[in-house]
Formats: sequence, structure tokens, C-alpha cells
Amino acid sequence: MAPFTITKKPHGHPDHDRLFATAQDLDVPLAIHPTFEPKWALPGRFGDLHGAYFFLNVTAADAVRHAFTSLFQFGVFDRFPRLKIVLLESGGGWIGYWLDRMDGYAASALGRAVPLKEKPSAYFRRQCWISCDPDERTIPALMQLYGDDRFFWASDFPHPDHTGTYIHELDELAEKLPERARRQLLGENVRRCYDVPV
Repeated sequence: MAPFTITKKPHGHPDHDRLFATAQDLDVPLAIHPTFEPKWALPGRFGDLHGAYFFLNVTAADAVRHAFTSLFQFGVFDRFPRLKIVLLESGGGWIGYWLDRMDGYAASALGRAVPLKEKPSAYFRRQCWISCDPDERTIPALMQLYGDDRFFWASDFPHPDHTGTYIHELDELAEKLPERARRQLLGENVRRCYDVPV
């Protein structure tokens, strides 16, 4: 799924429940992936971003985070407890801060406006996966915190926003992991998520 909707309704809006129900019934993961966005969907905070490729590439994952967060805002995981959500091509290191922030907010007085049955991090551990880039140094720690079975490497390469050392960086990342976590990151998790036979 693109991280914006033509109707401007958030991804978690009940108008999309038919899609979530069908994906759940078919056991098919839904993935949120950054893409080129119409001008109206781009951040409006700054007036002139013409030619701002660095800025737009670094912040492209913001739209994925917003779409993902709307699933909690509307209680999608409570309504669809077998729905699988995958976060693609937006890095993985941010998920630690994001889950901490959502857990903290959900536990506060303000968070009661969204009556979730569990902490957002519990839904992530049960129903979500995230791809990560090999140059992300925090991934081993995040895999320990949120589950070795929730992460896989982003295999979309060569890619203009990465160097030619991508595979060497993947080797370096994998070397930092215990054997079981290494196998999961390099292939087992994506096979399990998408139910690909071995």
C-alpha cells in the first residue's frame, strides 16, 4: 500500500475494513511502502523543497509511520487479530522509539481516547514485520527487544539511496547476531510472514 490514500482517509479508517477482513481471511500480509506522492500529500511545513532530494529521501519514511500509526488510532489490530502488516523500505531503527512513544501515550490519560486492548508493542510483536537496511547499527538491539522474528533485511537493491557496499554491510550486520537470529533476518522471517514454502 502507498502511505497515502486518494480519499485522504487514514489507513486505519473503518472504511478500509473490507480490505483488512479479506487480507486476514486469506492470510495475506498487507505492506506499507514509500512511493512518489502527489504534491498535496507531501509535508507542507516548508514552502520550497524544490530539488530537496536529500530531505525527501531521509524523511520518506514519515508517511509510512503515519499510515502505520493510524492503524492503532482506529483499533485495527483489535478488530482484526490475525491481520499481518509489513513495513517496507523505510528503515527499521525508528521502530524502537515509535513503539516506546505509542506505548507511553496509550498508557496515559490522553491515550484512553483510543481504547486499545493491549500495548501497541504487543500488537507489533504479534502481527507486524519490518524490513531494515544493513547499515542500521541498532537492529541487533531492536531484534532483542521486539523479537528476532519481526525483522528482515530490505532486499531492494541496487538502490540509489545506498552505496555499492550494501551486501558487505549485510554481512557485517548478520555477523553481530546469534546464529538463530541471523537465519531469521536473512530469510526465515520473510518466508514465514509470506508463507513461502522452503
